[in-house]
Amino acid sequence: MTKPVTLRELIKDCGGPTAVARELGCSTQNVHKMVQRGHLPYSELRERSRAEVLAGMQQKGELSADQIRRIGFGL
Repeated sequence: MTKPVTLRELIKDCGGPTAVARELGCSTQNVHKMVQRGHLPYSELRERSRAEVLAGMQQKGELSADQIRRIGFGL
């Protein structure tokens, strides 16, 4: 059984906070806050764009946008 992926690990796989911030159009500080809190912004529950961007940025390409949404909210 594989270890569950955390939001921190996912962002690292996507090139780190700076790369993620650039693609999401937000500040690096905002991405660090997501990692510290362990979840995506709650608006992501209604908007699919952030999870889709992260899915496209993955270097390993292992997760779908829906799986990323579940990781980001502990669903």
